[in-house]
Amino acid sequence: MIRVWLPVLTFFFFVFDGTVMQVIFPEGTGTPYVLIPRFTMIIILFIAFFMSRSTALLYGLIFGFLTDIVYSDIIGVYFFSMAFTAYLMASISKIFRTSLLAVFLLGLLGVVLVEFQAYGMYSIVGITHVSLDEFLYVRLFPSLVLNGLFIIVMYVPMKKLFAALKAAKQRQSDKIGG
Repeated sequence: MIRVWLPVLTFFFFVFDGTVMQVIFPEGTGTPYVLIPRFTMIIILFIAFFMSRSTALLYGLIFGFLTDIVYSDIIGVYFFSMAFTAYLMASISKIFRTSLLAVFLLGLLGVVLVEFQAYGMYSIVGITHVSLDEFLYVRLFPSLVLNGLFIIVMYVPMKKLFAALKAAKQRQSDKIGG
């Protein structure tokens, strides 16, 4: 049963990113900032940090494709960027211990990579005409604050979830082997 939690949790945050956040921070509140939750991407990065590169890549592909279908104008932008970022961050995370500081910094770096890849691809095809300054100050920096807080709040629960997943996998392996 514990193995079901990870896909359910990731899907929950996928829905949360695009629906509940619109209610909490609706457009037209008078603030010049745009808060973009990348909670699904952060969950995928937790997978990259605490599980395996291949699992993070798979989740990046699946949820990137879902993001493209549901929230994006072009198929492939998030499919590529989320999968690439998950794979890259999983590779980089092998150098560091999975402390809160390392997860926080690498998580924010992952969000920055996804945002810049999407901004770059949308700029190339002419969908967005936002200047780099506006992108940085109106969208990226406020979003990093939101997503950074999410990383801090979710670090301990996710670490416990992955410990439970590893323990369940070990018990299953012991049953098969013994």
